[in-house]
Amino acid sequence: MIALLLLAMTADPSQMDRVFARETLQVAPRVHLIHKPAVTDPPFEGNVTVIEQRDGLVLVDAGGAPPSGRAVVAQVRKLSRKPVKWIVYTHYHGDHNLGAGEVLKAWPQAVVVSTAKTRENMTGAPMAYVAGYAKSYGDMADLAATQAADAKLPEALRAGWRRTAAAGPGMIAGYSGMAAVPASRTFTNRFYIADADAPVEVMFLGRGNTDGDAVVWLPKQKVLASGDLVVAPIPYAAHTYPGEWIATLKKLQAIDFQVLIPGHGAPQGDRAYVGKLIAALETVRGQVAPLKDLPLAEVRKRVNLTSVKAGFTGDDPWLGFLIDAVFTGDLISNAWREARGEHVVQGKS
Repeated sequence: MIALLLLAMTADPSQMDRVFARETLQVAPRVHLIHKPAVTDPPFEGNVTVIEQRDGLVLVDAGGAPPSGRAVVAQVRKLSRKPVKWIVYTHYHGDHNLGAGEVLKAWPQAVVVSTAKTRENMTGAPMAYVAGYAKSYGDMADLAATQAADAKLPEALRAGWRRTAAAGPGMIAGYSGMAAVPASRTFTNRFYIADADAPVEVMFLGRGNTDGDAVVWLPKQKVLASGDLVVAPIPYAAHTYPGEWIATLKKLQAIDFQVLIPGHGAPQGDRAYVGKLIAALETVRGQVAPLKDLPLAEVRKRVNLTSVKAGFTGDDPWLGFLIDAVFTGDLISNAWREARGEHVVQGKS
């Protein structure tokens, strides 16, 4: 870790910029997606949606670190000379909003909007992890270097670890000295941003990935930005509410979208992936509930999620590692707590 920190302190700024680089694609008239090209390699950065209204722009999320925020600014300026008027946070996780400070330097008059719960989380204990963000990614890079050198591992898995190790210094540098920028406007159920060409409706459909998830609906463009209620190709499940998540996803499915922009990953033109996610959640809950009186460690031994995992990862060993790290492990814990009537607390394992 010390060696990586020293590397980060002397890192070439262009190296950090490459690690946090963004690309842009148009998904519908007046709607663009700013995304990280290699979605399954760290740093795991959330999507940013740009909505062009007549007198300015609406951003859905703002990048997950100062360098990604700067990358978002650069991409937005390529798209339009209009100012950013609004920044909408889909939830409190920092990989979606810790770039907002850099966006607000470019457009200081922009108004930041979130659910009231997301603001509460961003001003409280759930955001405390930000102070250790750089160290946690440094630890990940240290582990990656060790794993990449392990000849017993499949080459495809070692390649994923090599990419992670190579990104280490840039990630440590990029995740240093960050601060959250909470919303200045909040809502509970609905928030409207009117416009003749691209009206925006921000909605809370229910708890799921967090206790304050917002989705952004563009009725004229038929585009829906889901935040991390939907993440592809591997879902995320830390501090989630499995039963309520299913109900929220079914409400999301019922919206008449033609394009779904997930919190991470490529835009989707149908409801197949959402259906697969619902089925996975139902499978986990169905297996865990009868075991609720057993210790969690025993539950983990008895649950068999081989088919669920394969549905998301195929035979890719790197995706196989990721699904255990960010989805199934947390989901079993949360389903177990739910079955026991225990509360899931944001920011606590």
